[in-house]
Amino acid sequence: MSEVTRTVVIPSVTLTKRKMEVFRELDEMYREVLVELVDYGFRNSIDSFTRLKRDKYHELRDRFPQLPSHYIHTVCQDASARIKSFLKLKRKRMAKTDKPEVKKVSIWLDDHLWRQASYTRILIYTHKGWIPVDLMVHKLYWKYFNSGWSLKTQPRIRVDCQRRRLLVYFVFAKTVNADENAAKHVISVDVNENNVAVKVLDNVYILETSVKRITIGYAGYRESVQSIKNSRCVERALHGRERNRKRDTRMKIANIIANTAEKLNAVVVLEDLPKECPRNMIKDVRDTSLKHRIYQAGFIGMVKAIKEKCLEKGVPVVKVDPRGTSSTCPICSSKLMRGIAPRRLKCPRCGFEAGRDIVAVLNLEKKYLALKGSVPLTPMPNDPTPEVAVLPVKEWARRKSLDATSKYELMRMNI
Repeated sequence: MSEVTRTVVIPSVTLTKRKMEVFRELDEMYREVLVELVDYGFRNSIDSFTRLKRDKYHELRDRFPQLPSHYIHTVCQDASARIKSFLKLKRKRMAKTDKPEVKKVSIWLDDHLWRQASYTRILIYTHKGWIPVDLMVHKLYWKYFNSGWSLKTQPRIRVDCQRRRLLVYFVFAKTVNADENAAKHVISVDVNENNVAVKVLDNVYILETSVKRITIGYAGYRESVQSIKNSRCVERALHGRERNRKRDTRMKIANIIANTAEKLNAVVVLEDLPKECPRNMIKDVRDTSLKHRIYQAGFIGMVKAIKEKCLEKGVPVVKVDPRGTSSTCPICSSKLMRGIAPRRLKCPRCGFEAGRDIVAVLNLEKKYLALKGSVPLTPMPNDPTPEVAVLPVKEWARRKSLDATSKYELMRMNI
């Protein structure tokens, strides 16, 4: 049993000037208290919510008598989380500053500071009393609301002064039971820069993602834009479009794999990538363009998206060590050599020849079966050989799952 959480951002309708002024004052007071607590906790090495509350609660109540007391509770939780996050980054030598800084602020609420008046209206308790806020709910909100997800009691709000509205961050939770032992099949997934290889039963699908083309294209756009004066807004827009296109690709592939595994009652086998995966890959790379491509490929992001989508649908996920999966023969476990074509490998011992991505998914499945205690299923001369389908983006982008179909021509892999 595990709990899966999803955050849904709901904008409010345009607020009146009076309501906007109330929330602006609340945001200013919350920010002032948060900055003081973060500075105090970091200087005194206090990252515990209870200790921050014990030391500063009465002092802050005397200084801000108009602020409801439960905001002091939530701002202590916010400050504690920020200090812990900064110390964690500092231990990894990834912190960019000497002390935690408060830049963006979202106001934490608890069950005493907000109520749900209806499906599209909430009440927020402020220093001016209860303020009703109407929400512009969208499809994603109704999807989680009507499919068995429970709404947690601690949402957050962010004041958008430019558009005169609030952004409400709702958190939905669901308990899923992903039983690995009940799975009947195995789906292995190998993530690469420009494609994702998926082995489903006797077929291997290579889903092209075009991430390489997107990364190189937007890098060239940014170089051109940076040569123009006063181009900061355009450059920010380019970053946003690149990020959205890559996120869209990740979510579509994750949805396809999760739907396929749910339909076949299969367990999904992924690579257990280290957190410093891109940094380890570029250790001996000198080409700056290749370094940028590796960092922007998003290997960990793709694996995380697949895992979260599978858990959301109750599909079990197992991670195995990816060491040697792309360079070891899945039949005799000997070292593979380069073949006659790029990314083509051949075994000098048994004569097995296949693409690098196909070798990876076969070895991932073999490693999982070995960990489970089953005899690894290696292809034999009389067994059906796996078939490979290379699908460009336009062929898989609108598909819901990877069902065996005769619509796409499969190229037989000779073993």
